[in-house]
Amino acid sequence: MKIRLVPIDDRNREAVLALAVRGDQPFVAPNDVSLRQAAQKNAERPGAARPFAICADGAPVGFCMFYFAPEEKDPEKRYWLWRFMIDQNEQGKGYGQAALAEIVRYFKENGADRLYLSTEPENERGLHIYHKAGFRKTGVIRDDEAVLMRMLKGPNKTIKTFYDADVNRLLRIRGKKSCGVSIAVCTEEDDVTTYCSGTGRCGRDFPVNPDMLFQAASISKPMFAMTLLRYVDQGRIDLDADLSGVIPEFTKNPVTFSALLSHTAGLNVHGFPGYRADHAPLTLEDVLNGKGNTPKIRRIRPYGKQYMYSGGGITMAELAFTRLTGTTLREAFRKEIAEPLGLSRTGYFQPLDEELIPNAAFGGRLAYREDPEHGYHYYPEHAAAGLWTTPTELTKLGLALSRSVREGGLLKKETARRMVTPVLDGYGLCIGLDDHIPDQVCHTGGNEGFISYWTLSLTEDLCAAVMFNGSNRLNDAVFDPMAGFIDKVIEKEKEKKD
Repeated sequence: MKIRLVPIDDRNREAVLALAVRGDQPFVAPNDVSLRQAAQKNAERPGAARPFAICADGAPVGFCMFYFAPEEKDPEKRYWLWRFMIDQNEQGKGYGQAALAEIVRYFKENGADRLYLSTEPENERGLHIYHKAGFRKTGVIRDDEAVLMRMLKGPNKTIKTFYDADVNRLLRIRGKKSCGVSIAVCTEEDDVTTYCSGTGRCGRDFPVNPDMLFQAASISKPMFAMTLLRYVDQGRIDLDADLSGVIPEFTKNPVTFSALLSHTAGLNVHGFPGYRADHAPLTLEDVLNGKGNTPKIRRIRPYGKQYMYSGGGITMAELAFTRLTGTTLREAFRKEIAEPLGLSRTGYFQPLDEELIPNAAFGGRLAYREDPEHGYHYYPEHAAAGLWTTPTELTKLGLALSRSVREGGLLKKETARRMVTPVLDGYGLCIGLDDHIPDQVCHTGGNEGFISYWTLSLTEDLCAAVMFNGSNRLNDAVFDPMAGFIDKVIEKEKEKKD
């Protein structure tokens, strides 16, 4: 059997167009579609798209198409196997592996150092064939397809890079059983690129996937603010009204949502450690009264005079919100935020619903220390620390906020702008200015076993989120590299748009 790659021309075009995969293989575009796309790409960039017939002993048995652009600055964009198929009547004869060997040889001989391809994660047969040919998953999901790569020079080891960064080394992810990370970058509506690596559960082979739930920790706060501001837009809540009559047992002095959400009310309790997942339920009143594992919430600094981060103040705001609206934050978020944005994996799930546990990350080594079946903490302080979500859905939330600021949308423009306008020390209503990038806002989060970072542009469609389950200390050696990496991602995307 002699396999050759033959350029498409008038002599073989009709034979190639007659090739097709089986009906149960919906992962490959028809060859006529691929050839039209090749013509379009070559009109923009002559010679970049290279379609070939895969011939066995001179007869077409398959089709492949390459993207070949050695002048690209980004090595991840230079060499791609765009299309690959073997005709339904020719499968099972070894043509696939032989053709892939010829494809690899073609790229090697033409100076490529690595070769990329992508396919749907559900394409198990295709993934098996590519794996046998030396391709390995990179952890990137782009346009809903898993990106694979094969080194063509030197050892064929997997290079896991995302935006030119070795994320595993950066975040100290050692092997597939240490910890894991999930990242999403959104550059416009429905254009989200994700990167996943490591394990969602320490000590287990439990690969992180884009739909895996992580605790957002303090990124719960801006999502609470967005929910509350929906009620402001409806005229049901006044940010500047005195709440002392709504929560009289917790404050005798005037206090407003504006002060509580901007951390200028002078209240204590920075953050919350959470409880074992099987802990008896606690109410917001229990937390505010100090009946849990944190002190009673009280004023310890002058009101309105300084910024002092207080999860206790956010919990007080949540109680006032539930009393004024007559609903829980979980239900309000679902109705006002999740449903309008089409979010199915984000919510104040406290405790975490049983049906969500199978694809939820565990925090650090909590499963070893406390409960093997529930390696995460329960947070009755929903607004302050209780959100579960995915990076992909966090970027959709960020995009909704950014568009609201620019033109109105989920929130009225004036309401959204008030949220991102600093009150004191660069912090608005549950969100702060990014110190490194102009016109950028962000929030960080750290629960027991989880770290998160979320940032978005106020001037264009651009948002990024990273969620990590290896630590809970925001001053840990992991956090600064994480934040620095995401800032570079944002800068690169801004450069592309410019």
